[in-house]
Amino acid sequence: MNDHTFRMPPQTKNSTGEIRRVGFELEYSGLTLKKSAAVLLKEVGGRVEIVNPYHYKIKETPYGTFTLILDFQFLVESGLGRWLHAIGLDRALEPEVIDAIEHFIADISETVVPYEVSTPPLPLHSLDVMERIRERLRRHGAMGTGADPFYAFGFHINPEVPLISVEEILGVLRSFFVLYEYLVEVIKPDMTRRLTPYIDPFDEAYMRLLLDDAYNPTMPQLIDDYLEYNPTRNRALDLLPLFAFIDIDRVVKKIEGGKVSARPTYHYRLPNSRVDEKEWSVCEAWNSWVLVERLAEDKETLAGFATRYLDILDSPFTIFRKDEWIQKVKRWAKEQS
Repeated sequence: MNDHTFRMPPQTKNSTGEIRRVGFELEYSGLTLKKSAAVLLKEVGGRVEIVNPYHYKIKETPYGTFTLILDFQFLVESGLGRWLHAIGLDRALEPEVIDAIEHFIADISETVVPYEVSTPPLPLHSLDVMERIRERLRRHGAMGTGADPFYAFGFHINPEVPLISVEEILGVLRSFFVLYEYLVEVIKPDMTRRLTPYIDPFDEAYMRLLLDDAYNPTMPQLIDDYLEYNPTRNRALDLLPLFAFIDIDRVVKKIEGGKVSARPTYHYRLPNSRVDEKEWSVCEAWNSWVLVERLAEDKETLAGFATRYLDILDSPFTIFRKDEWIQKVKRWAKEQS
């Protein structure tokens, strides 16, 4: 899928008639945050704000605010000092000791924890800025998923939902279910990532529930069913941010202790971060998502695919028929080119 053109989804505007926006999160290693910030400044302009040594912001760019972090949560959230204060230990340790502990944890973390650049929501006609950023990072030595067996790095895509409705969300979920085997075949998520829980596939029982054409839920039921089967952010397509945006109280009650960032987007987590591969483009990952939206829009084809996929799941030879299914979807995907 060496496609270096950003394809457009069937719905290019949101419910208010504005151009849809997309956020990206690219994980990588090999560059410090200071160096990464300098690289971004050359591409998008703006100014750097250092929140703490592990959390930078690039503000006042033409696109909005970009974020750079060492993706280790308590370091990002204002450093170890504030964390120790929260548990009452800050007065027991000298500032120099706190700094030393913080740097030690950061140094250890950098061997397995990625840096991450997050874009602001970009309008569909400006997605190429993500590709330009990726290329600059590559040229300066950024390393992606395949650079080390321990790098479970991802490239996440957060497309704005065109219309918050049961029909829209259910259609996308059904589309993702029937395309999943094909997407895995094309994207080839790194084995390390597949062995971690970060991009777990959906449970078959949940797919059966939603693919049944008799399933006609209200929004509360759709959310409750999702939370019942998926009380986690670790899905290849994570809908917790969207459902938290729709009904934060309902989500928080189920996801105990889980931090969910509410936003009106899908959270597509399947693609690898291939930032260091010259032949790769972020278009490839984006275009795989566009296929999901295109199938969701084509109600007749989606209904037929859903029925056939349920037949395969019901077959005693499911594992052997999945290759047949992938070929069928591949022919459909080729028609979308």
